Amino acid sequence: MPTIKLTVPQGAWTKDEKAKIVDRFTTALNDVAQESGKGDIKQFIGVQIQETAEGGYAIGGQVFG
Repeated sequence: MPTIKLTVPQGAWTKDEKAKIVDRFTTALNDVAQESGKGDIKQFIGVQIQETAEGGYAIGGQVFG
């Protein structure tokens, strides 16, 4: 089962925004699978959104939160 894992700063996205992210990531991966002849795998795609604790997220060496 393919799984997409996304780590974000705590509180950065609302529940509704996370639902949109899950839908779009799932659709994107399924589209690639269909284009490459693997068929419709949408029902098997898992998406995990993990929120980091304050100070547990960094970009380019700069810690956020």
